Amino acid sequence: MTKRDFFRLLIKIFGLYSIIITLFTFIPQNIANVYMYVDVSWLQLVIVASVILLLLLFYILLFKADYIINKLELDKGFDNDTIVLGNFSNEQILKLAILLIGGFLLIDYFPNFLFEIITIIKMKISNHGIMGNEVNYFNFSIAIINLVLGLVLITNYKKNSLFLDKK
Repeated sequence: MTKRDFFRLLIKIFGLYSIIITLFTFIPQNIANVYMYVDVSWLQLVIVASVILLLLLFYILLFKADYIINKLELDKGFDNDTIVLGNFSNEQILKLAILLIGGFLLIDYFPNFLFEIITIIKMKISNHGIMGNEVNYFNFSIAIINLVLGLVLITNYKKNSLFLDKK
């Protein structure tokens, strides 16, 4: 593996992880702010502008990695042109990264999912409301989306790695 391939791979992995975290953490939190402050139009404009900026950044990270490598001169100044990572190829490293990202999503959101399920069950079987426990369907839906996304990443890691490994 050359230095250029290695840095291209790292940039794409960072871009993939960042876009997943942004889409399922940053955007849902700000949607709640938009609903709370409906009359504040500048806040809505800032949120829309930041989402557009983040999506542009992730497009550059995922599909223009060579441009970043050229501008930052990441492959300059090394003694050797190759980096030895054992028997791993680009595709195998991407597969591992996609599996890790999917696993992190499952591990991170499974407790939230269980907490919301338990809260829903408590509210359904109780004759009256439970003090201090309210069902937060927004967090529940975000947890479900992240769990499904984690499962999709884990089950389709080969197709995702081939998509990201295109030059």
